[in-house]
Amino acid sequence: MRTCMSIHPIVLAVIAVVLAGCASGPPSGRWLIEPEAQSLFESGTVLPDHAYYYLGSSTAPDSIIAIDHQFTLRTRVWAQVDMTATTLNGWLQWYRTDHHPPGCAYRGGVILAPDGQRAGFWYSQNTINLVYQPEPGVIEVYQPHAAAGLTCGQQDNGPVGGMR
Repeated sequence: MRTCMSIHPIVLAVIAVVLAGCASGPPSGRWLIEPEAQSLFESGTVLPDHAYYYLGSSTAPDSIIAIDHQFTLRTRVWAQVDMTATTLNGWLQWYRTDHHPPGCAYRGGVILAPDGQRAGFWYSQNTINLVYQPEPGVIEVYQPHAAAGLTCGQQDNGPVGGMR
């Protein structure tokens, strides 16, 4: 006699495949550290075929990205700036004199779309990020974070109320 609790192995396999498919998100690109890109920013070079965006203060941003004109950035967090050499060099001067915490030095790299195509460049203390491409020619770049999931300089005070 079979009970309601017994399930056929094929049904279990189908359920496992469906759940595994639901667990994975859309394909994502990423930030990749690249010393040449860091040198590009630190030399004060403004790329004419890129749109520039920043996070944080307009006088001393936390992060800068340069998106190739072949892409449109869809964002709720990045502010666009009409980048000039004067603006970029002013920001760089701030970064050079800022005494940031250990492990939070500024780095630079490339922004890769999910298909591996270079979509732009980044400069930030936070080196981990995801890049989504919801449709051809459109990318979404989220707020970068450090390895611990925090942003550089942010304190980890644990969950609210101190309970874990």
